[in-house]
Parts: sequence; C-alpha cells; structure tokens
Amino acid sequence: MIYLITAMNSKGQNIIEYILMVTAVLLVCIYFFTAGPMKQSVNTALNTMVNEIQNINSQINFSP
Repeated sequence: MIYLITAMNSKGQNIIEYILMVTAVLLVCIYFFTAGPMKQSVNTALNTMVNEIQNINSQINFSP
C-alpha cells in the first residue's frame, strides 16, 4: 500500500513538473515573439509576406 501511494505521488509530481516546463517554454517564446528581440524580425518577415501576396494578387487577371 505504501508503494502505491509513493508511485501516485511520483506520477503527480512528474505531471506537475512537465506542466511547469511547458509553461516556462511558452512564456519565453511569447516574450521573444512579442516584446523581445525577435519582434522586429517577425514583423519584417510578416510584412514582406503580406506585400508579396498583395503583389501576386494584383497581377492575377480574373476576366474570362
């Protein structure tokens, strides 16, 4: 019975540690992509993609 309780506590601890690690990684990613050093790079890349899509769209002729 004692082994079962220890195993349950160990499993619960592993789940909590996993959730904390995932949360920490997500917070770091959110920081880098919203307010950190990657913000300008991400904005530039997205603006470039949007401009290219608009250029391609303006060149398409839909008349039959």
